Formats: sequence, structure tokens, C-alpha cells
Amino acid sequence: MRLLRLLPVFVCLVSGTGVAMAADPGSTWDHVMSTKKLVSCVVPSYQPYSWKDQDGSWQGFAVTMAKDVAKDLHVAPEFIESGFSTVVLDLQSGKCDDFFGFNATPERALAIDFAGPLYTLGFGALDRKGWKAPGDHWADLNDPSIRVCYSIGNSSEQQIKRFAPKSTQVALGSSNDCVLALMAGRVDRYIDGIMGSMGAMHKNPQLGPVHVMTPSYALPSYAGTRLDGDGRFQKFLQRWSEYNRANGNITQWLTDSVGSIGITAADIPPDVQF
Repeated sequence: MRLLRLLPVFVCLVSGTGVAMAADPGSTWDHVMSTKKLVSCVVPSYQPYSWKDQDGSWQGFAVTMAKDVAKDLHVAPEFIESGFSTVVLDLQSGKCDDFFGFNATPERALAIDFAGPLYTLGFGALDRKGWKAPGDHWADLNDPSIRVCYSIGNSSEQQIKRFAPKSTQVALGSSNDCVLALMAGRVDRYIDGIMGSMGAMHKNPQLGPVHVMTPSYALPSYAGTRLDGDGRFQKFLQRWSEYNRANGNITQWLTDSVGSIGITAADIPPDVQF
């Protein structure tokens, strides 16, 4: 699905079956203040970013950030499931108000607005059992005989396409899909942001260790929100991100989230910084 243009009153989207028109939901700030709730899109089962615990409550550092924004706005936080391949459309349509953990590509900036950066992380890789990569440089994967998996819309997608374009690329819908493909032997390597890679290894320790891709080509992550004519909500998110990054809150939230799933500071590769 590809964005063609944005109009003042309508959002114009193109799919394989034609053009869909959706009414502009108006000011995000006014919507949040009038409903007294902040609805955040989250990716399910994506530790340590976002997941549900045994009680059905959302956990993870993306969830923590959304809750803190809601607290500062004096509104209630709510969460709705989305995915990297659909979250831009969910923001555009007003299904949710924000999403934490976006790579702010120029193409996405045509469709939605951003605040940040929140943090910067490199990329990690997991390999199928019994397979040894020729190396952990991106160029080492630039071979049609190497099957590399990424989840659609994840920031690893553009890195693989740019730095290992000759690899056999397998695009799947989610992190879990790539892990299952890896365990089934249908792909050789799965690449994600370093935290996503570590979260996947925690759930599937037989896939370890995590290989850090080099050069790091670390990409900053942002909060995403819908483009509107008001811009007040984006400005608030920008000030919020600057404040919480400068005083160390975001680093602490990341550290606490990985710790909550059993990943200690010693488990984090030494060249990984938030």
C-alpha cells in the first residue's frame, strides 16, 4: 500500500484494488483533550518494546513512554494492536494517536509527523541452528545464497535492501514470523533492531547468540503521530522527547524493560549504546 498524496480534508491511499478515501479526523490535540484519553498503537509480542503479561496488561518501554506522555497530558492511556506494515495507516486514519519506535524515513514523513529522536540503536542478527555466517558485516550477506529475513516495515528492511541488496530477502509480517522461519530452516539469518533481536533470543535461547551487524549504521527512533493542520500534539511530543532523553529517563526505561524479561546489562553487547 503506497501513499500518493495528502489533501486537507481527505487522506488518499492506494492499494492493489484501487483508491480508498478517508475523512481527516482533525486536530489530534483536540481529539485527545476532548476524549481525555491517549490511544497508542503497539506491536504485540515484541519484547522488550511491547507485549502483554500474564494478566493481560501491556508491558515494555514503548508502553512506558506512552503512559508517561498520557500522564503529562493528564489523560488516560489506552492501547491498540498494530504492526509495522499497518501503523502508518492506523495513525493517518485516527485509529491511534501515536506510536513509539519509528524510523523516520523521508517516505514516511510524507504521510505522518515525527518527534524525537528518542534513542538510537544498531542492528542485531540471529542465525538458524547449524548455519555459520561468512561474517557480521552487511557486505558479508550480499550473496543470493544467503536468505535474510526481516519484518515488513521494520527499520532493518531498508538497511538490508541498501547494504545487502543481492541477498535473498524474505519479508514477513512480524518478528515472530521471522523467528519461526529461522527455526524451520526457511531462512539463514533474521535481522532486527538490537533490542528486538535480544528479545527474540530471550524467548528462543537456542537461536543465540546475537550478532551485532557492522558497520553499525544505527538509526534513530522517533515517536510518530498523524499529520494535521494544528501541529500542537507533535510540538508537545517533541518537547516531551527532548526533556526525557536529556535527563536520562528514556535510557532508564529501555534498561528497565530489558531487565524485566531477564536480559541483564552484561547480556547487552558492549558496543551497544542507547
